[in-house]
Amino acid sequence: MTVPNRRRARGGGRAAAQKRFYAAHGYLVIPDLLTARELARLRAALATLLRSARRLRRSNDKFMIVRGLDNAHHVSRIRNPIAHHRRFHELVFHPRILDVVENLIGPNLQLQQSRLILKPRTPGAWFDWHQDFPAFPHTNFDLLIVTVYLDDSMLDNGCLTVIPGSHRLGPLPHRFTFDGAPRTQLVDPRERSDTSRWLKTPVPAGGIQVHHANLLHSSEANLTDRPRSALQLWYRAADNVQVGGWTEFAGWGLQVRGVDPGIVRMDAATCQLPGGLALPPATPVRPGRVNRPR
Repeated sequence: MTVPNRRRARGGGRAAAQKRFYAAHGYLVIPDLLTARELARLRAALATLLRSARRLRRSNDKFMIVRGLDNAHHVSRIRNPIAHHRRFHELVFHPRILDVVENLIGPNLQLQQSRLILKPRTPGAWFDWHQDFPAFPHTNFDLLIVTVYLDDSMLDNGCLTVIPGSHRLGPLPHRFTFDGAPRTQLVDPRERSDTSRWLKTPVPAGGIQVHHANLLHSSEANLTDRPRSALQLWYRAADNVQVGGWTEFAGWGLQVRGVDPGIVRMDAATCQLPGGLALPPATPVRPGRVNRPR
């Protein structure tokens, strides 16, 4: 579903249509959420960060580096971007983004993580079919990913491919590997073997894509000369506690809207634990703080 979003997503027929579509299909595209000025500021922030990585030849705790088809070194991921530039930190609280998220998973919202994914011209910048939830399991399924596109994400430069409705399968078995960054891969290829169900979802710069953490999705490499940069903000309901996977993210548990109700809501489901750090279910999640980057 592709819908304009020039008015608030809380209330009204448009919000109800978005909620119904997301519940049925597991994703949502809003092509014009950011203004031209907002987009320009985010692009300038990205350019500032990339200038600091110009001489890097190997990955570190901030940048993931890959070698491109031009034999040069390129940044393919910026870890914890909200800790490195105030524009990205401010975007976490963007009211139009939070209106969309609130409409889908409720009024009490926390941040789970942020990442900035770039797709330089290299065959290595791709993602196999996977769900996000199994790498970061929670006590319920109100966990979603908002991808804010700083460049056009088109059919030929690696836009996301989804299987609509696959989020209703629940968490599926995955392999967990580390290839410079954590990777997850669907174990049973039969779950994605029907290519007639695959749907490519292009999004213009300034738009957002929202997907459920159990939605099966993948993306191809960018073999064009055009960049494809996207900021991901992962949000969860405040009564949804992470029980597995890595938690050492800038802003993890940050209360971004509403309140922490001090309760844990648990869905009946089974999910393989990926390993790594997480809070036990009985540990209360308190709103975190992240130092505002300059």
